[in-house]
Amino acid sequence: MTKPPLVETPEGWVPSGLKVRGKAQGVGKADGGQVTPIVVQAAEEKAPPASEAQSMGSSPQVNAPPAEATESKASFRPMPVLTILSIICLGILYMLGDWQWAKFVEKSRAPAVIAATAPVSVAAGLQSPQPEYRPVELTGLIDPRSVRVRALRDGISGYRIFTPVIMEDGWIFVDRGFVAEIDVDKVPVLSGQVSYRGVLRKGAKANSFTPDNDPVLKDWYWPDLPAMGASLKLSGGSPAYYVALNLVDPLATGQTQINPWADSKGANQIPPERHLGYALTWWGFGFALVGVYTGLHLRTGRLRFGRSPS
Repeated sequence: MTKPPLVETPEGWVPSGLKVRGKAQGVGKADGGQVTPIVVQAAEEKAPPASEAQSMGSSPQVNAPPAEATESKASFRPMPVLTILSIICLGILYMLGDWQWAKFVEKSRAPAVIAATAPVSVAAGLQSPQPEYRPVELTGLIDPRSVRVRALRDGISGYRIFTPVIMEDGWIFVDRGFVAEIDVDKVPVLSGQVSYRGVLRKGAKANSFTPDNDPVLKDWYWPDLPAMGASLKLSGGSPAYYVALNLVDPLATGQTQINPWADSKGANQIPPERHLGYALTWWGFGFALVGVYTGLHLRTGRLRFGRSPS
């Protein structure tokens, strides 16, 4: 077998065609027939196959793609107008629910306040630890003047008739009952000695939505007893409580009726459980509003939650 010709390299004489430091060596003939080294640029080496690399004791280098990011940051970009309106609506819904809840608590506790209590004088009732709904009886001279306080009963607009009674130790307003607006001018004027039974009630606004009174125009929306007494030029008396009569007949028809404002369960016949249902309904609307608000921001990409890597 013929040996390949030798070529001279800086490392010495080597067979022609042997790869040395990335270059292939060749042979050629120069003038005079002398063998001269010819350096030919070798092609780029190819990586050995994986089986050959493993047989040589080295592992193939594999460039793995970068791992996909699985963690994202939470972000929230609220819609300004929608956010303001939602906050206002949430406040209103909360107040409505809180008002109904207060009615539920008041009516649920009221029977325990007056349980097994006999009527006492107005003075004794006012000095008791819990005057509200305390049964009382009074005797005195009735003032012919009255104050009309706007009210609503069974969907009918009208007035409650408040008339002062002068007793030996002062005066106090008595609630003579409800009269529809069309019959308010038919209320008779009373005078002389009277004897009544009822319960003490506190003169206060029904809720935060009750309009303010206008004493100048004598337009009353709730029993503001001090202002009502001042409008009749009365002094002293009980500025905080009035007597809601148990049985009323404001039109003097001879047919007495139960005064709902003297009922221990409140100023109407709505049971406590219904007030609880109303409260839960208003608060439920609030939670629904929060859900709609959150869902809208999620759908529009304005609300994002952070994700942990899996």
